[in-house]
Amino acid sequence: MKSKFSRFFRAAALTLCGLFAFAGCATGGKDPDDSGGGSKLQYDTRGLTPQQYSVANLTAVDDYGRTVTVADPTNTEKRYVGVFYFAWLGSQGMTGIYDVNELEKLGDDSPLYDTADTTGQSPTHQFHFASEPLYGYYSMKDPWIVARHVELLTMANIDYILFDYTNNTYYNDVARLVLQTLRTYAEQGWDVPKVGFYTNTNSREVVMNLYNTFYAPGAYDDLWFRFEGDNRPVIVGISTANGGATDQTNPDYAISTDSDVYKYFNFYESQWPSSGTVNEEKGFPWMQWGSPIPNANGNASVSVAQHSAASVYFSDQRPNSSRGYDGKGNVTEDWRQGSNFQWQWDTALKYADAGMVKNIFVTGWNEWTAIKYVTGDGLGGGKSTSGYTGKDVWFVDDYNAEYSRDIEMGKEYGDNFYLQMVSNTRTFKMNEATQYKMATKTISALSDLSAWQNVFVEYADFAGDAMARDGANAANVEHSYVDNTNRNDIVKLKVIHDDENIYFYVETLEDITEHEEGDTRWMNLLISAGDTSTSFAGFNYIVNRNPNGNGTTSVEKCSENGFHWTSAGQAEYYVSGNVIVYKVPLSVLGLSADKVEFSFKVSDNVQKPSYFDEEDEDESILYYYITGDSAPIGRFGYAYGK
Repeated sequence: MKSKFSRFFRAAALTLCGLFAFAGCATGGKDPDDSGGGSKLQYDTRGLTPQQYSVANLTAVDDYGRTVTVADPTNTEKRYVGVFYFAWLGSQGMTGIYDVNELEKLGDDSPLYDTADTTGQSPTHQFHFASEPLYGYYSMKDPWIVARHVELLTMANIDYILFDYTNNTYYNDVARLVLQTLRTYAEQGWDVPKVGFYTNTNSREVVMNLYNTFYAPGAYDDLWFRFEGDNRPVIVGISTANGGATDQTNPDYAISTDSDVYKYFNFYESQWPSSGTVNEEKGFPWMQWGSPIPNANGNASVSVAQHSAASVYFSDQRPNSSRGYDGKGNVTEDWRQGSNFQWQWDTALKYADAGMVKNIFVTGWNEWTAIKYVTGDGLGGGKSTSGYTGKDVWFVDDYNAEYSRDIEMGKEYGDNFYLQMVSNTRTFKMNEATQYKMATKTISALSDLSAWQNVFVEYADFAGDAMARDGANAANVEHSYVDNTNRNDIVKLKVIHDDENIYFYVETLEDITEHEEGDTRWMNLLISAGDTSTSFAGFNYIVNRNPNGNGTTSVEKCSENGFHWTSAGQAEYYVSGNVIVYKVPLSVLGLSADKVEFSFKVSDNVQKPSYFDEEDEDESILYYYITGDSAPIGRFGYAYGK
């Protein structure tokens, strides 16, 4: 039986120029071989920081051949993308880990369908995971998880997160951990997402708590999300100006528009589809039941999947609640393609082109769980037998892998929804890339690290993200996730080329560990160049799996789709302290001096996570999100080309 990871080795037959032709150098430079005359490309003078340059030059190919391509963040119309962010994992009082997707596989007699389960596998009124996240059934109190989230959302060019505080429950310890993590990476120069809160039930009390806990002390003032031109932090809740847009009707929930706390915030109104009312001026919709429709204020929602007025229970598995819904009444055969998500994005982008959308709020990042209810519990007046299960059990906001709305990577669907968000966010926020002229230079001696001082094509990676993990799961079982594959923390990369070679400079946070004989995972360089129809997730060359003691190392080419390599030639390398440099001949990569275009990533000690099943593939691009260190993270590469 093939494992669920086997589908991630499908090749994406793409032309390289479609991905990488528009990379440029970060701060320009003089090409000594430029004699002038004729039609010349211009050097890149945008002055992007290495962090901004890295995000702009991300590339990727997903399992369906869809691409993340180079984009230009400069001279753009100001637009925003935010995500609904959930802090509750680890704070829900779970007595164990219960997974609907796995319980379904047990058939009609599954404890999932038992209203009074006695096996302990599916207790009533306990939170159940819809399916397993890529990072395991984690707790949001795990600093390793929060660091990964911050890196992923930053690379996705997300402007803000809104914590889900809609149910009158506080997760202030998690919020503080997220804010502190954001501060760490912001101080490194990254444009990290800013923060706000979405409140609903008992909104007045929740907003007051948040104001007194986080806002009034002023410790995180630089991290609050603000719309350009308004110095007030954004918060969402219920005020006396809500106008019925919320589903909450208790007048005590509303904060007065005359209050000082209301005036402190740029206060937007909670707008829920079940209310049937739109607050055009200040509404902040979290979801539409159907096609995204923008408010007059330019806010619109986009969701991975959505329930509807016909049924707010994802366990009913109605076609229009599937991740594979196409917006035309159909469900695509492979829901993992994200037809619903793309339909939602396409609709919002059309409104944006018409000048009607300035801010897209995406639902959601990491909800993952819902409570198992039974008929007669009384939610919404009681619930009859589910139309799908034929049993008296039901789930509201999540059910299984298909009928759920998480963008974060999962074991059942990989990173496809994440990459969809990345690609569409770039389309919404950034301009098409301009092709720039690349400076050239020969690094005569690899041991002369001073030769790199005037190389300006510089990429960055998060410092400190290669951390050990020792985290509890969502049921607060300590040491559930232990990983010590962090070794060399990559922080800076530079690239330059001449007519014969490409030179790579890689810097780590501390001195690079010595290579041990037989270790094929030590400071690998993966390259996507030329024909990538046979590749490992778009990368068709790998350098340095077999370094020699004499300064030469291996270059291997992908022989069949997946992690399969055969010898293609040799490169040179040199290590000194916390720097490793590589010299790779153009000819080995099938490139020539008149066309130097490729994408690359550097990784160290990436391997199968210990909590993965034995049947899973030995090598997967998804491991690059989890173990060791990768620059850039996961499936991404950095584009380079003249």
